Amino acid sequence: MDYEALHAEYTEAHEQLKACVAQQQKLLKRMERFMGAGDLKNAVKDTAALDALARDAIPIIEAIAQIENGVDVGEYLESGDFAAQLIDACKEREIDIIGEENSYEIFPYRLRIHASDEEVKINDRKVPGVRPAAIATILETGRNKLLAVNFNAEKFAAELAAAYDVAVVHTARGKAPKLDADIYLSTIYKYMAPMARFRREYAPQSYAFDLARLYRAGDIILADGRRLQFGPSRINNRAIRILDAYGKEYFLATVRFFNEQ
Repeated sequence: MDYEALHAEYTEAHEQLKACVAQQQKLLKRMERFMGAGDLKNAVKDTAALDALARDAIPIIEAIAQIENGVDVGEYLESGDFAAQLIDACKEREIDIIGEENSYEIFPYRLRIHASDEEVKINDRKVPGVRPAAIATILETGRNKLLAVNFNAEKFAAELAAAYDVAVVHTARGKAPKLDADIYLSTIYKYMAPMARFRREYAPQSYAFDLARLYRAGDIILADGRRLQFGPSRINNRAIRILDAYGKEYFLATVRFFNEQ
């Protein structure tokens, strides 16, 4: 199913019904005016005209209902048509999207398709509808809103370093900690958002977005003189995908804070 073709068919019927309703509203106003003036003769004429318009509206309403009821949302999501149309809609808006089957990443969002429940979720929140173009607009608006928010790279780096320092001690498991060790960013996130309610407010996708902005900020020197360095990993599922200012993807897995010798 092509949702845009379906929507075009619906829009045509909707406009016909809208025009019919507009005529009915005009007649209603005239009928009220005629009755207020005691002009029963013209009021009767408009009532008859209104009845005819109401009858004309019935097949239009039935056509709209047929369009709406003719869609099997679960099948639409399961068939792959929705995903293909979403990818096209995102590309039209220059929105980066990767994934397959029922899981897609639209940095810094994660979208999942739940065909059995007839729903789509963005960052585990249900989207109000399954029109690909509308969902792409939601993603575009959200991305632009995030980009417009001021970001203090130095402050975030300091917060990341504080969690890093705790992680360094804990991961040493009683041994002498290596103060400039490479620590997985996914591990540090657990210290930055240790409880479920914190992770709801600061989701992994938001964390990845902040990491991307920190990465773009370039060389950062903390108040204690330390610098930070991101690193890759051979373990793909431990890496966090980010995009730079030009839309190029990078996979960051670790970070270390160090003092230059």
